[in-house]
Amino acid sequence: MAPLPSPPSTFELPDLITPCPYPLIYHRNGDAIAAASDAWYQKGCSNFTEEKRRKLSVLAAGKLSAYVYHDTDDSRLRCSCDFMQLIFLYGDVSDGLMIKGTEMVADIVMNAFWFPDAYRPTHGAGKLHPKQEPDVSRLARDLWLRCTRNGGPGFQARLRENLGLFFDGRHVQSKHRQAGATPTLQVYIDIRRDSSGLKPLMDFLEYTLDIDLPDCVIDNFTMRTLKQCVNDFCTWSNDLFSFNKEQACGDTYNMVVILMKVEGLGLQEAVDHVGDMCCGVLEVFQRNKRNLPKWGPQIDRDVERYLRGLESWLVACLHWSFLSGRYFGKKGLAIKETRIVELLPSRQIVKDVRS
Repeated sequence: MAPLPSPPSTFELPDLITPCPYPLIYHRNGDAIAAASDAWYQKGCSNFTEEKRRKLSVLAAGKLSAYVYHDTDDSRLRCSCDFMQLIFLYGDVSDGLMIKGTEMVADIVMNAFWFPDAYRPTHGAGKLHPKQEPDVSRLARDLWLRCTRNGGPGFQARLRENLGLFFDGRHVQSKHRQAGATPTLQVYIDIRRDSSGLKPLMDFLEYTLDIDLPDCVIDNFTMRTLKQCVNDFCTWSNDLFSFNKEQACGDTYNMVVILMKVEGLGLQEAVDHVGDMCCGVLEVFQRNKRNLPKWGPQIDRDVERYLRGLESWLVACLHWSFLSGRYFGKKGLAIKETRIVELLPSRQIVKDVRS
């Protein structure tokens, strides 16, 4: 019997930058505002370990905000930077918690978004909040108080609803992780559309542009399709960029891993398949932009600016993933050039698929 081939040591990322035709624009004061947001975050997280502070220093969440929300004033960009920080914080915290832990974090944070004026701990059965306000709540209240001063009612309602869906999705992920379950591809896609955090982050476009789109626009089928395309593209491409880091620590909640385990694809085949899916939703986005109806001159101008924001999400998520040290460390710019990724030492996921 012939010996099994050696497991792969590298894989090649698909080229997603070339087919993405939208301009990459950076806010004129992006660096200074991102630095101020980092300082706010560091100060607000009093229990951060040195390792967590090191990870924050290479995350560059504020820079991602400055690319996405470049068409805004300094104060609104600052709020968007702070919210971006919180989405990463809540996601990372929930990834390290069991089911009850994610429920508690979600409940505390959502309370802060409903009652930002003061910490209101819940004392009901199964929802006993700590007497001393946690950092996650204090940061959320500080941010949301600023946003409610000049954010429209539609924006506020949508963000709270979609932030709740974000936590619901993270809760389902925690259930799957705790059970060691691997969902089907479609189930995974459905969950990640909520748990990625893109829905409330896209809501923030309205705040940064100082618009409040009517429900008839947000609920329009074509607009919902466009937003889902952006969500899918950013989330699926993120699975490509984060795969190496995640496989090194045994995290299987990734589209690449699911295609390998459930569909039986090899590593490069799975990576290529995700790349094809990304290109497919990008084409759907480009086609559907032309199908939006007209609502009148003022609303149409707001919709046009909102569409530019959606386009900024598509291009910004690609370039930022190589700029940030979150996925590739100091090798991001070199990998952006070659698209060749060397697998990190722990290859348990790749070995499991072969065995």
